[in-house]
Amino acid sequence: MELGEQLQRLREEKNLSREELAQVMNVSRQAVYKWENNKGHPDIENLIKLSDLYNVTIDELIEGDRSFQKK
Repeated sequence: MELGEQLQRLREEKNLSREELAQVMNVSRQAVYKWENNKGHPDIENLIKLSDLYNVTIDELIEGDRSFQKK
């Protein structure tokens, strides 16, 4: 599973809209959209925030996305 799919699934499990997540993360709704559609990736600071919010490790977030791991 790519990182974007994982992020969208976790957000939906928390019953958050993209707008709500963007506010919590202090980023734009467009940034969340890009992350979830693999048009961009969160930086390490935001990955840490996302892992804390979703109560998962960073490894769990990125382990299925080989292209992200190469970066």
